[in-house]
Amino acid sequence: MPCGWLESAVSPDRRESSSMSAPASSPFRVELDVRFPEVDSYGIVWHGHYILYCEVARNALCAAGGLTPAEALAAGYKVPITRFELNLRRSARLDERLEIAVTLRPPESARLVMDYEIRRIFPKRELLATGTTEQVILNPKGELLLTFPAAVKTLVQRVLAYQRGELELNASQKILFGAGVHQT
Repeated sequence: MPCGWLESAVSPDRRESSSMSAPASSPFRVELDVRFPEVDSYGIVWHGHYILYCEVARNALCAAGGLTPAEALAAGYKVPITRFELNLRRSARLDERLEIAVTLRPPESARLVMDYEIRRIFPKRELLATGTTEQVILNPKGELLLTFPAAVKTLVQRVLAYQRGELELNASQKILFGAGVHQT
C-alpha cells in the first residue's frame, strides 16, 4: 500500500472488544492513516470512505487466512456484498491513525457476516463507527450457493479459530480452490 497507509495487518495484542457481536472473540485488526484525498473541505473523512476502511480490513483478514478476494474471483467465484450497515459516531480527521477491527460471525448458512469497529488510536482511543457487512457466494455460473465451497469453508474455519485464540493466521498457508492447502 502506498506511503504506509496500511502499516500493520494484525495488531500485536489481541484486545477484546466489548461491542462486537461475539463477545468471546478476538477481532482481526488493521491500522491505517487518514490520507489527504479522504477528507472533505471541513477537514473530516468523507462518510463514504468508512466503507473503504471496512473493505481494507476484510480483505486483509481474508488474505491473512490464506484466500484473497482476487483468488476467489480468479477461480470464478463472486462474493458480493448484499448488505452494508454503518453507524457513524464521530469523525476522523486528516493524518489520524485509525484501527479497524473485523469479526466474522459464525455462519448459520452460506453467508459471511462481519462486524466492524473503527477507532481513532491517538490521542485517545475513541470509537468512531461500527458496521456490518453481509456477503453471499456465487458460483462461476453466477448461481447462489447454499453451502460454502471447500476453500471458503477452510477460510471460515481458520478465521473462527483465530478469533477464539486457537490459531495464528499465516498468509503463506494458501487455500486453493479444488486443490486443498498450498504452502508458499
